[in-house]
Amino acid sequence: MRHIRWRLLTAMIAVVVVTIALSGVFTRRVTHEEVLRLSKGDASNRPKDVIVVDAAGNVISTSPALRGASIHIRGNKVEVATNRMQLVLFVQPVPIAGTTNRAYYLPRERPDALAALDRRLVITFAIAILVAVALTFLISRHITRPIEQLTNAVHEMARGRTPANVPVSGRDEIAQLATSFNAMADAIATQQELRKRMVGDVAHELRTPVTNLRCELESIQDGLAAPDAARIASLHEEVLHLQHLIDDLQELAVADAGGIRLRCEKLDLVATIEQVVKGPIEGESRPIVFADAMRIAQIVRNLLTNAAAFAPVHVSVSSDGGNAIVSITDSGPGIPPSELEHIFERFYRLDPSRSDGGAGLGLAIVRRLVELHGGRVWAENAPGGGAVFTFTISSYDAATLGA
Repeated sequence: MRHIRWRLLTAMIAVVVVTIALSGVFTRRVTHEEVLRLSKGDASNRPKDVIVVDAAGNVISTSPALRGASIHIRGNKVEVATNRMQLVLFVQPVPIAGTTNRAYYLPRERPDALAALDRRLVITFAIAILVAVALTFLISRHITRPIEQLTNAVHEMARGRTPANVPVSGRDEIAQLATSFNAMADAIATQQELRKRMVGDVAHELRTPVTNLRCELESIQDGLAAPDAARIASLHEEVLHLQHLIDDLQELAVADAGGIRLRCEKLDLVATIEQVVKGPIEGESRPIVFADAMRIAQIVRNLLTNAAAFAPVHVSVSSDGGNAIVSITDSGPGIPPSELEHIFERFYRLDPSRSDGGAGLGLAIVRRLVELHGGRVWAENAPGGGAVFTFTISSYDAATLGA
């Protein structure tokens, strides 16, 4: 929270400086006006109080307003102290003709002069306080506005709505929080959309085999078809298709919930893959990996099944630093570039209208299993044609996976 702390500290310092500066400027102006007014002396028509002293500087008499006051005179410096005020004035004495006495004429203040000065000072400080409050409001509004926007967005999300992205400005902690919130909101919106689409896709995938089973069974019940071996085999195939779909969905659900536990061990990756493809494969090296043999076989089998329609299929194994790389290349027409990033999504197929074949879960399972092994998987088009599916697994000396 260092950036916010500095912003708040700077704001408070700014408010204090502005308040003191405004107070000082206005107080100086009011004081100067009063000093200039008092310094006009005899040029004004205001009444004056008189102090008469003898040659030794002793007070002989004063005006009635100064009776009872403590008066000290040293040359042209006159100090007057009463129970209401204390004044120090510099007044040039005036000789009294025919005597050695001197008279000091002091300007007399109007009764409301001090009250007027107090009012001006009060107004001055009131203006400074109002400016400081306005400045504080603007600064606090600038700081708290992003927090209010985040709060409103959170409330919208709590009501089940998808909030609009919170504006991000600056690089402080609030901006980082807003960026993280936007990413979280986008991820939640994406997951909600995927969930809705998955429900529709599951319904679609189940509808076809169930409809086929219903039609066949109703035909047998109505005597329109005989329950011969071929028809029973067809029904059995539909059941197997349903079972396969249910198993894939269950496996993805378990993987998403973190329920898959890998039984990792040292594996000769080439030997493991050769058991799946039932023959030798091309390999620049024989990397040793720390992985679950059954899951590695499942990954390769799913990729081979995806590429089986475009035989022949070429499998190769290589090493790159701490990773073993497995590539499976088919001889098909390739994948449109716009589809490459979606190919590993659930129920995604290049031809959404196709109702036969797989349900589009095999590659999604592949991605999840590869990620559980700490690797990654991607698809690309080969320069000479065909699609290439590649995944990586950490080599034994670099892996730290456990069961």
